[in-house]
Amino acid sequence: MMPRLLVFSLLLFLFVQCNTSVNSKKKSVAITDSFYTLPDSFTSFSKSFTDSLDAYFSHDFNGTVLMTKGHKQFKKAYGYADAYKKEKMPLNGLFQLASVSKTITGVATLLLVQRKQINIDSSVKSYLKDFPYSDVTVRQLLNHRSGLANYMYFTDVYWQDTGRCMCNKDFYDFMVKHQPTPYLKPDVSFSYCNSNFAFLAVLIEEISGKSFPEFVRENIFKPCGMRNTFFYGYKPAANHSPVMTGRFDKYVYNETYYMDGILGDKSAYSSVEDMFLFHRGLLDGRLLNKDLMAMLQTPSFGPNIYGGSYGLGFRLKLTPNGQWTYHNGWWRGFWTFFWNRFDKDICFVILTNNHSSAGQVDEVMLGQWLIDAK
Repeated sequence: MMPRLLVFSLLLFLFVQCNTSVNSKKKSVAITDSFYTLPDSFTSFSKSFTDSLDAYFSHDFNGTVLMTKGHKQFKKAYGYADAYKKEKMPLNGLFQLASVSKTITGVATLLLVQRKQINIDSSVKSYLKDFPYSDVTVRQLLNHRSGLANYMYFTDVYWQDTGRCMCNKDFYDFMVKHQPTPYLKPDVSFSYCNSNFAFLAVLIEEISGKSFPEFVRENIFKPCGMRNTFFYGYKPAANHSPVMTGRFDKYVYNETYYMDGILGDKSAYSSVEDMFLFHRGLLDGRLLNKDLMAMLQTPSFGPNIYGGSYGLGFRLKLTPNGQWTYHNGWWRGFWTFFWNRFDKDICFVILTNNHSSAGQVDEVMLGQWLIDAK
């Protein structure tokens, strides 16, 4: 009996020790799993400025607005999440960012450039061996000078199972198999194309060895403190912020759409507060170094008659008071605006889930108001 009791005691001891070791590992993971917390506090703008914003957004606008300049900040929800049910718009509402998602994908790519895991002027094919367009470089994906065809105009013909979302692997396999003819040769001209940023998401997965949502969460969302931002199909169970539904006047986009699952060019969901934190992560140097921030904001072609150009993952707008670094987006009832002046510590974010609200947003005028605000 004694030897058996001794053996049992020894096994019990080892079991407890093993479980203690496992638990300690879990605790260490939890510590590294934390999100950054911005220590700053903010004061209010002048009443005349906030009254002007209220007057501007209080007429048939449904969405959320954040404006910040240095240590002054304004944020407010206007109108309804559902105008017909009279459900008030929540300030923490999460909106499909549409093409504003490209800013996140662009920064994620530049993080790998910064770590020397990607050469921005190398061919994409040097990293993705079966990439069918041998002369296209990483930079040309980032600045829309690849000349590639937009996958959205071809998938309807070939993707039969529209009840199931395509994922990035499906997108990549489709492009490799069918090889849509490019519109232009590389670097001939700017040609805005969603394929570019869907390919970048695939490239990020290949180089990092992680899924695109996981890489972005670990390397952008957490360092910026963007706790509530996620990609379509990857919302954390702990995220209880309300997700908005897109609308085009009376039409509600509440059905699954098969292209929603292609990430990189769209399909990030965020709030005005989280997008401000993305701005601050870039402004404070927690993501990219100064050289890459300058490269991100360098025009890839001379400004057009409206002062517009494109950097790396961001549009550029030259105005009489300087250059804005920004992106807008539209996708299935969502309209989004993310405008930055990194040189002036200025940012504004406007998110709406209704077509009628988007038409009244004059970004250049609002940007000028913010520059002049007290």
